[in-house]
Amino acid sequence: MTTSPQLYSLKMRASQQNEHISGAERILTEEELQSCCAQLLQRALHHSKGKPDFINLKIEALCSEEILTLPALPVRTVTTATPAEGLLAVRLEMERLGLPHIDEILQLWQQSYAMRGAMLLDVDSLQRLEPNPTRGVRATYMDATANADIQSDSGKNHYNEALVLATKVAHHPNIVAELCISDDPDYVTGYIASREIGYVRITTLKPLGSPDGGRIFLFRGSQSELADCIDYLQHQKVLVQI
Repeated sequence: MTTSPQLYSLKMRASQQNEHISGAERILTEEELQSCCAQLLQRALHHSKGKPDFINLKIEALCSEEILTLPALPVRTVTTATPAEGLLAVRLEMERLGLPHIDEILQLWQQSYAMRGAMLLDVDSLQRLEPNPTRGVRATYMDATANADIQSDSGKNHYNEALVLATKVAHHPNIVAELCISDDPDYVTGYIASREIGYVRITTLKPLGSPDGGRIFLFRGSQSELADCIDYLQHQKVLVQI
């Protein structure tokens, strides 16, 4: 009888004077740990946002029975030439979803730029739901089922990492959509994602060189469903089939 290999969660966080520089995570086998640790260390040390003064690598053994496997969201790309065109494309997708308070949500999105995690927002009341408004809610414990061969030398694959996160988030029944702009100054693509429209890449959502970036999870549901949603985002182990 063949047994499944032991899997581990590997997380990297890097900061400079308590300001976030870089972060990444993988779910991988013991044999992959050493090379991936080195890869993520290089990514932390050579980031366009600066040289970190603190780097943390965290490794946890996972129980395979705890891991949920999900199909990746379908992908669609909207090509835009300017941030204004990109924002219009996001607005049109929000209208397709029938979301209320579009202007207000887009304004609140900018407030998420200073947060470590995502803003969790009640899509109907516009009430902020994250337990710690400064930290936000972080979607963690996720990876693609097999992506080691398509990582760059720095360990960064914007497309894959964003698709994995968007897929995990969208599969919670109380999340109606997610908005995201990367805080990487060299990467201007962002997205809007949901179960209904899939993962919609917007090729230009900010000026090249801008360190701004943030995300909003749009929630719809009762107070009793909120705790389950936060627990899923922060603790459910997920592998995404890309």
